[in-house]
Amino acid sequence: MQEVRFLGRGGQGAVIAAELLAQAAFLDGKIPQSFPFFGVERRGAPVTAYARVSSEPIEVRGSIATPDAVVVLDRGLLRFAGATDGLRENGWVLVNAPASVQAFAAPAGIRLASVDAARIAVDHHLGSPTLPIVNTAILGALARVTGIVSLDALERAIAAAVPRKPQENRAAARAGFEEVRPLTDPRSRLPLPPPRPRRELPLPEGPLALRSSEEILTASWRSLRPQIDLSRCTRCNFCWKYCPDVAITLDAEGYPKLEEEHCKGCGICAEVCPPKTIAMVAEA
Repeated sequence: MQEVRFLGRGGQGAVIAAELLAQAAFLDGKIPQSFPFFGVERRGAPVTAYARVSSEPIEVRGSIATPDAVVVLDRGLLRFAGATDGLRENGWVLVNAPASVQAFAAPAGIRLASVDAARIAVDHHLGSPTLPIVNTAILGALARVTGIVSLDALERAIAAAVPRKPQENRAAARAGFEEVRPLTDPRSRLPLPPPRPRRELPLPEGPLALRSSEEILTASWRSLRPQIDLSRCTRCNFCWKYCPDVAITLDAEGYPKLEEEHCKGCGICAEVCPPKTIAMVAEA
């Protein structure tokens, strides 16, 4: 399984980038997962999105703590503590940076690449010169350096899922694929700036989970619990697919089974169940 963390600012398309990567992986015959994390929802504010791509079913849910690649849509975000936290050894940091920038801050033991995604976006009339939409260009670069998806699948995903300027976005992805610049010489790197202080979070999972949801016991959080009427269950598996905490598993016959120690009572399973066989009932 390959895991990717996208770092961008509101309006650059980081969330759509994760979704498009998942769509392209599906078209390549792989099993994808993508999801965002929003803090301050406004243009220019930092935004994080995640994607997983695997050849096997993905059972883990939650934020990605140890990515194989970090994609930085705004290189200014590298100044913040935690931008590359948990990056696996020999993983990639791919940065949107002008061609004139031959070095940027990054930790040792990783592979670096940059692409002038902002210029490519402006050249293809994606966004504006002051706020270019760089997601498709940088996805093309990601496909080239990691091989996580094929360029053909990425172009097909863009054609199917991008309603505005699909041709321009496909051309931007091709340009990013062709123009990405690996920067593997450690002598070309700038030193990392001192990290900004970061408030310690009171819970181990915090707003960004540091551990898999399979390890976090959240039963004490809930006031309601799901009650599944198996006599009416169609085994559509929607409850399993949408549970954010791996709190629903499937038995040998494909019927859902509640893992109560992991369920925090969010009620998503009841909302997405097509035949409405799940009811949220008060804890005894």
